[in-house]
Amino acid sequence: MEIYRSEEFNPEELALLGRAIGTVAQGTIVVGRDGRAISRYGKRALVVGIVSTGSATMDVRLIPLIVLKDFAHKRGLPLVYIYYYNGVRVEISGFDPDEINALLKTRKFIEAHPNDIGATVYYPNALDDFLQDIFKHYNFTVEGKALIDCMNTPAVLLFPQLSEHLRFETELLNDMMTSYLPPKPKEVYLQKLKKGDYAFGLRFRPDGYVEFHKDGEEKEFGSMWRLLDHMKKVL
Repeated sequence: MEIYRSEEFNPEELALLGRAIGTVAQGTIVVGRDGRAISRYGKRALVVGIVSTGSATMDVRLIPLIVLKDFAHKRGLPLVYIYYYNGVRVEISGFDPDEINALLKTRKFIEAHPNDIGATVYYPNALDDFLQDIFKHYNFTVEGKALIDCMNTPAVLLFPQLSEHLRFETELLNDMMTSYLPPKPKEVYLQKLKKGDYAFGLRFRPDGYVEFHKDGEEKEFGSMWRLLDHMKKVL
């Protein structure tokens, strides 16, 4: 769920949020980000706050949020993800948001001794490892061409590996993951999908959900595994 949103970049607020999250977690947290520079710097502020409480971070760096949710769930770890979409936003999973917000009000954060500052482990191959898990599990063939709206998120990094493995063609829209410009509206995407010769469409939203479009119907998934289960049934 979304725990933070700001139209301005405020690293001090993000560091405080990190301290609250680290105080609640007291363990290892998976952290990731989207492709904007502001998210890279914001993630650093979050991590500084988290490790100051003694909690550790597993930094998977640039990754789609929908993939990070599956990645963290498999490992039984909470997650923190920072991205830009009409402002700076932070998503969390595996935490009690009320507990985090209460700590932000009281500022009663755990302050670790210098010897107990949390460690950061870097895991830059998280996306590749996730895709390999997917490929071991799914080996069906998809006929036709898909219209993929990446909505300027790191979902663009799923292609062409995913489409090559399932053997379908793609046309990508809004694939500039470093851009701060808002993606084209959903209505533009749906109009193009309706007029074109596409077998189906995928629209990867910044909030970590993907819309599956086929024959005028839309389904929403918060997991790549559930999406692929559905694709296997209907394509």
